[in-house]
Amino acid sequence: MVQTLRAVPFPRRLAWLWPAFVLTAALALSVRFPEDTPRLAHAALFDATLTTAALVVLVTPRRERHWRPLLGIVLRGVALAGLVFPLLRHSLWLEAFGLLVGAAFAWRGLRTPLPEGYAELDDLERVYAYWSRFSAQPRGVRLVLQDVLMLSHLVRRPRLPTGQPFGTRRGTATSATITLLLFATLVEVLLAHVLLARWNETAAWGWTALEVLGAVWLLAYARALSLRPVTVGRRLYLRSGLHWTGSTPLANVTAAAPFCTETDGDALNIAIDVKPNVTLTFAEPVRFWGLFGSEREARRVSLHLDEPGDFMAACQAK
Repeated sequence: MVQTLRAVPFPRRLAWLWPAFVLTAALALSVRFPEDTPRLAHAALFDATLTTAALVVLVTPRRERHWRPLLGIVLRGVALAGLVFPLLRHSLWLEAFGLLVGAAFAWRGLRTPLPEGYAELDDLERVYAYWSRFSAQPRGVRLVLQDVLMLSHLVRRPRLPTGQPFGTRRGTATSATITLLLFATLVEVLLAHVLLARWNETAAWGWTALEVLGAVWLLAYARALSLRPVTVGRRLYLRSGLHWTGSTPLANVTAAAPFCTETDGDALNIAIDVKPNVTLTFAEPVRFWGLFGSEREARRVSLHLDEPGDFMAACQAK
């Protein structure tokens, strides 16, 4: 970027920005309070959009300039200025602007094709693939979608993919750990509520609501661990609840062997609250979706199976 800035003399690069600066300065100097307050608000809108966009173009190398990121900056500037300055919100233009942008994203998403083999993906992968098409920030969408899917395990069982399921929770201490955490949360909620109520009743109930929501999320997390087994069919579905989720064609598995601490330490470990006992090796990297919108790609994965011998035999009988 430093080389790009040096490519053209600095005054010449700023020449086309001077009208914006002059207009903004003139508006600011000519303001008379309070009758000219609307003019100042519109000047802030102008500065938050066009000037910001111009500065972004200025520091971006020519070959990397594209109209879509620039348009996104302008739209965010307009929305932010409309939210901050109430005088700019006339005739519900901000609401209409939001609907228009939402319709544009919806139209673009509907025109984006679903990935190949979409019907055979894991349920979490299908949800991600479908709804991420409608957003410019897929990770933020994944954060919401994963929590919604996780909470749904409290009221229904997930639909398992076709194939032979293998349990992954034998020998774990998850139930005892969750019980201990819930008990600690209950004690903390009672004490925190009493202490905060002396200062502010609303803050006390707000904190209590957050603690209860965290406890519900923890219950849903534990239930997802028990209701989402590993499945071997035409496709291999690798699941550790919703902590790690991934799938790949069974033909992509090149090796399934007992886990060895000395040689398999570099493999992605998706065993939760228990030691892994099987290591899988893939011909092509497999993408795994984790908590909080994270993702990893791995050629080797270690996991825990209740029947490791039967699982390895099923993986090798392809």
